[in-house]
Amino acid sequence: MQNIFTRVLIKDKDHHILVVQDRGDLWNFPGGKQEIGESPSECAKREVKEEIGLTVHALTEVHQGNFYFSDIQWTGYFYFADSVSGVPCMNELNKIKGIRFVNAAEKVNFPDELSVIYEELFKDDLILGKNTNFVEGT
Repeated sequence: MQNIFTRVLIKDKDHHILVVQDRGDLWNFPGGKQEIGESPSECAKREVKEEIGLTVHALTEVHQGNFYFSDIQWTGYFYFADSVSGVPCMNELNKIKGIRFVNAAEKVNFPDELSVIYEELFKDDLILGKNTNFVEGT
């Protein structure tokens, strides 16, 4: 099976992007490893729900690429969450150490393997003009 992971960008009304602290002092967009029988978008939605309790209603793929972690190739799918419901919280306390919204890639320490793409995504015209719609009661 191919190694696949997903990451989801969630932006608040102030154009800040949600990040989670998941290893030591490293931060990331919510997401994780694809399970057998799951599409990348299904993985993205499941991981966001598991990690931070948000239900993702609509996603737009914003990047796909190959990355190497400890000499193992992974395909990464990056999505923008167009619509979510719920309030972000730390659901997986054994995995997630913090949640915050940031307005620039240099505000937190991202994994070296993803730092270049994260810097690009923070400046991407498709993402800059969008905010995630936080839907109440669904």
